[in-house]
Amino acid sequence: MRTKNGSVRELIAGIRQAAEQEAYNPAEDLKTLQTQYKRLGKKDFGLMLDAMVEKYAVGEYASIYAALVEKARDGDIEAIKMYREMQSSGGSDEVVIVDDVE
Repeated sequence: MRTKNGSVRELIAGIRQAAEQEAYNPAEDLKTLQTQYKRLGKKDFGLMLDAMVEKYAVGEYASIYAALVEKARDGDIEAIKMYREMQSSGGSDEVVIVDDVE
């Protein structure tokens, strides 16, 4: 039988596995957090949130992503395209329209 604590451990293990595989999809991770917020207690949700923070704050991804966002904010068209492509290729169900501005 699957227990609540077992489910939380599975979710956290999944987050850590995705970090190890460098599988980053912020939109999907936020959807997961939103869904679990309604199902978990404060302590369990806090553990899950801590795992997500660790996933995005540590490693190469954090510095590369920060540099990409900075370039996009500065108006670099190629960085904006790459950022949008990253968002759309991560398995999100949102439709992203990218206009070719040249």
